[in-house]
Amino acid sequence: MGSLFMLAVVVPIGGVILSQGLGETNELNQRLITTGPETSNSLREDLIFEHIRFEPKSDTVTISIRNIGTIQTSVDKITVVKMDTQEVIFSQSNLASLMMIKDSGDISFKADLPNATPEEWQDSYYSNSEYKISIITGRGNFFDTIARPFNT
Repeated sequence: MGSLFMLAVVVPIGGVILSQGLGETNELNQRLITTGPETSNSLREDLIFEHIRFEPKSDTVTISIRNIGTIQTSVDKITVVKMDTQEVIFSQSNLASLMMIKDSGDISFKADLPNATPEEWQDSYYSNSEYKISIITGRGNFFDTIARPFNT
């Protein structure tokens, strides 16, 4: 009699738990199907910084990067920050610079050097500092490095 009573209680509770679990599993599968390709593509992106050149007699920076990933990459934003003062030297978004697989390219820009007269990297205020250079891709991946003028 006790076994029959236990069975009468356990079967309805087990049925509810089973149906809830199946519903959650189906929802997870649907979410993975809709977001899976974009997530896996972002995992296949990889960039390396080959060289960073600070032009001594100007305010120009040239960044050489290479796409070593297995998917083409779009560079969306670049930011350069002076590490000791946290001063943003350069920031630009919506670059849309497309890099094919195993391709390398240069991105040149003029930095904002307001404390130098004339605005040149060889000014001691800027030449004795380190700079964090960050690149964000179109898929939201973040790559960064630290460089010093004339020593990179």
